Amino acid sequence: MANNQNPKQRQAPYQAATYETHIELAKSAQRIKLTAKQTKAPISMSSIPPEKKSSLQSHLSDAVSSLGKLVSFPIHLVKPPKPTVARKIASSPGIEYAKGVDTPPEDNSIPIQCIDFGKGGFEKKSFANIQDLLVHPRPEWGGHRWINIEGLHPFIINELRKSHDFHTLAAEDVLHTPQRPKLELYDDHSLIILDMVRLKNETLNREQVSFIVGKDTLITFQESTGDVWDPVRARIENPESRFRRYSIWYLAYALTDAIVDNVYPIIERYGDVLNDLEEQAMIDPKPSIQQHIYLIKRELYSLRRSFWPVRELTSKLCFDEASPVDKKVRVYLRDVHDHSLQIIELIESSREMCNSLQDFYISVVSNRMNEVMKALTIMASLFMPITFFAGLYGMNFEYIPELGWKYSYPIFLGVCVTSTIGLLWFFKRKGWIGK
Repeated sequence: MANNQNPKQRQAPYQAATYETHIELAKSAQRIKLTAKQTKAPISMSSIPPEKKSSLQSHLSDAVSSLGKLVSFPIHLVKPPKPTVARKIASSPGIEYAKGVDTPPEDNSIPIQCIDFGKGGFEKKSFANIQDLLVHPRPEWGGHRWINIEGLHPFIINELRKSHDFHTLAAEDVLHTPQRPKLELYDDHSLIILDMVRLKNETLNREQVSFIVGKDTLITFQESTGDVWDPVRARIENPESRFRRYSIWYLAYALTDAIVDNVYPIIERYGDVLNDLEEQAMIDPKPSIQQHIYLIKRELYSLRRSFWPVRELTSKLCFDEASPVDKKVRVYLRDVHDHSLQIIELIESSREMCNSLQDFYISVVSNRMNEVMKALTIMASLFMPITFFAGLYGMNFEYIPELGWKYSYPIFLGVCVTSTIGLLWFFKRKGWIGK
């Protein structure tokens, strides 16, 4: 599993080799093989005809160039960072000066959905552009309105700011990602910023979600399409649901609760992966295990950074006297506060498990290395007496009495075998070999 983190933290010292580079290398190698078949001789510059030599030199030059690209840009598996909207240094505050604020996006390029609901009924519509949404009237039976924008564009954000009169600094925080999860209270509306975390193809995907909560309107901004709110949408359609009877803050609670609860299966998935890595480390401690442990630790750190401020945010909404949330909804927000504390504890527990697993991996590798060194040491010790006797009687002295004996060679072999067996018996008795 892999994580979509802050681009500033995802910068690598090298870039990945492009797919075109691999294709270019493969084509160059194929051209070299084809030229070699056409010459019907070993690939030697002296044996190649002049008319073929220039062509082969060109192909070889292309291949070397392609190999040079691979060396300069080694392959890595980290997903390229997603571009974000960055604010210029010392620029004017507010969204009015953002680039593209006066240029509307193409129709249907950014999904826009509006849900009106209340005691009188339910209505859901999608719009091709922001102008169609702004002229769409509220139903006669009134109720609450939820506007969901799946994509960040300064023109759309600014038009919604004008029509719903929320602060320009709040609109700027919505546009400029990533922001730290936080709560901002204004006179007649509030800004909530959270991180929505999902697993996409075993890769951790994190995007910023912004809430503008007004009197009877909730506007949500997502960085991209897709979310975890389908169960909430289904509950809104139920005429007997609390969404129809409670304030708009109940919808804000439900969306926040869905984001927080979606982290539980992700942490559970990390636990399963860590258990698998522990079994692999015990059976076959490969170097890739340590790399996986490091990646999981980094992703868990990203999760912790995303949800650590959530407990402060929910605490302000639940217990602060200046909180705009009504008493009925505060009871439910306390549940989100408890869940955020549980998630932080689970993340810390998983991080400790990563540290323990890393220590276990190093211990297993060290033990295996010790076993190898012990085996090599025992083998060297067995040959030490043999080497001593061979060196002693192999010296070029003029007179060595034992060399003239009739049975000196068998005696030499017997001494070597006896010393080896004696050392093996000694090692066995000390418990250095065997069980």
